[in-house]
Amino acid sequence: MLIDKLVVDEGDLFSLTLKDLSKSEFFVKKDGTRSVIADRFIAGLELAKTRPLWRVLVALSIRHVGPTSAKALADKFGSLTNIQKANREELAAIDGVGEIMADAIIEWFDLDWHKQIIKKWEKAGVVLIDAPKEKLKQTLAGLTIVVTGSLIDFTRDGATEAIVSRGGKAAASVSSKTDFVVAGDAAGSKLDKAQELGITILDEAGFKSLLDKGIN
Repeated sequence: MLIDKLVVDEGDLFSLTLKDLSKSEFFVKKDGTRSVIADRFIAGLELAKTRPLWRVLVALSIRHVGPTSAKALADKFGSLTNIQKANREELAAIDGVGEIMADAIIEWFDLDWHKQIIKKWEKAGVVLIDAPKEKLKQTLAGLTIVVTGSLIDFTRDGATEAIVSRGGKAAASVSSKTDFVVAGDAAGSKLDKAQELGITILDEAGFKSLLDKGIN
């Protein structure tokens, strides 16, 4: 997103300040004072700087790399630098990556302007390395789960993180390969598709139980 030409490319996003936003009509009230949207926007950027490495990988929009494969890459290599240095064989050997995705990753990092994005993000304070942490029990290993509708205790991103951090795959659409559909309020067409296919549907309580205990 290029905001009133305040950023040239994605690399400039995390360097934005409240002073920068004051130059954009979108972030200023009619009386010339800064809007609450500006404060929320900068707060959101600051929070995003400290997100787990796998979320940074997804944000880079590397072809074929989704939450599940990004989590596998982050767990294996631990930092964006290590991923960038990895060769085709090392990347392809990661479960859920393979040769096609490995080639896409290498091609992405080979472009100079992509390297500049990473340098700008690092300079702006984006954390590009995962801190050592206790690995969660892999209760969802091998399971594909779709979340639809609004949940009370999980944002959409939070539900995705809960799934992939426990070894599951968070899918965007329902298919015959889907193991569970978690349905919140206003679930919509994905719920209908799950019912048509006979896929097990969970409410939020059931989702929490699955996260904790798995299917056994």
